[in-house]
Amino acid sequence: APHGVREKLVLANETATLCPSNLTQLTISDYLATQPWFDQVKVFREVYRERRDALLESLEALMPPGTTWTVPAGGFYSWVTLPAGLDATAMLPRAVAALVAYVPGTGFYAPGAGGEHELRLSYCYPEPDRIREGVRRLAGVIETEVELAATFGSPTSAPARSGPTAPTPDLA
Repeated sequence: APHGVREKLVLANETATLCPSNLTQLTISDYLATQPWFDQVKVFREVYRERRDALLESLEALMPPGTTWTVPAGGFYSWVTLPAGLDATAMLPRAVAALVAYVPGTGFYAPGAGGEHELRLSYCYPEPDRIREGVRRLAGVIETEVELAATFGSPTSAPARSGPTAPTPDLA
């Protein structure tokens, strides 16, 4: 947007964010004071726990050697580190062709600063059976990539470990 328009939009956004109307504040306050919203939080925690567990169990059962992942203590994502020599961004079109998607790790780093061997998997939306199927498809794509790297070589390398890992402090 042109600079002048952008500045007006920024001011309008700041006004709405920093100073919501009294009516809005009173409405939210009344809702929180009178409705069983915390019960819904308990329901969501159980739903997300079931989905997280489906993801972790599937990763454990299906991922090829050299693949590691985080065990989330909260949130909606697990970080997966691919076997040595694989590139998550280069692999993404083949994963999408297999009807599974993820976010390559490079999207979470400054350009050139890393993430090539990592990907982020979300478990918040799909039902557990769809999560299991998605992990099965992803594992197949990774296995194919490992075979290709073994056949044609790879210019990159990463430590080969298997199993879950704890998130680093910046991911917890």
